[in-house]
Amino acid sequence: MERSGGYWTSCRGASAALLMVLPLLAIYEGGIAALGGDVALRAGVDAWIGRLTPDRFRVPDWAPSAVLALGIIAWRIAEPGRFRVRWLPVAVVECVVLGAGLLTMFRGFDHWFEGKGGALPMEMTSQLALDWNPCEWIGLVGAGIFEEAVFRLGLLGICYAVLRVLHMPNVLATAMAVSGSALVFSMAHHVGEVPGAFSWSTFVFRWLAGVYFAWVMIFRGFGIAVGTHLAYDLLVVVDPWAG
Repeated sequence: MERSGGYWTSCRGASAALLMVLPLLAIYEGGIAALGGDVALRAGVDAWIGRLTPDRFRVPDWAPSAVLALGIIAWRIAEPGRFRVRWLPVAVVECVVLGAGLLTMFRGFDHWFEGKGGALPMEMTSQLALDWNPCEWIGLVGAGIFEEAVFRLGLLGICYAVLRVLHMPNVLATAMAVSGSALVFSMAHHVGEVPGAFSWSTFVFRWLAGVYFAWVMIFRGFGIAVGTHLAYDLLVVVDPWAG
């Protein structure tokens, strides 16, 4: 028999992840296929998976999406909690609000750093705002899905489990897993960067963003974390508070 809970509780479960993430995966893979199927269209983490796979174990480019989809379906089967379709608009609004919260944190960090005599090398404007490049939009969808899957659903959970096995208290294990996974998240964004392009301000903000997404994952679940990540990226693109 399925457990029935309210919106706040149900959002954290597999049913919400199924209804929120699987359509985004379909949009991502469908968009790539419609644009020619070039592997260069794939988001960073998704592309890394393909590059890191040995040639003798080469799999189709869409395999990571298929594995993630099957994992969510298996999670849904194992966890009977139900998220109702009529709650989806509320979840979208929540993701936008949480995304706007991170954007507000970015702007506050930017202003603080500028007051210290510096400037973040990450501008709030984007080329997307100028040409609405569909390839870039598809990349944003993929980034929201796979970065949350790898760094929050995967790395955050593994770090927490290892620390608990080592008998670390729950609160400390959670805090260290959040901070550590966020640190790796920030470091990953600098992989392949042009020599000399590294900036501590950018690194620190990305770490803070990783911490933010991790707490969203813990308190609101994987579906909301993916939606928040995507909402933040889209808000950066449309830049509603620039000026």
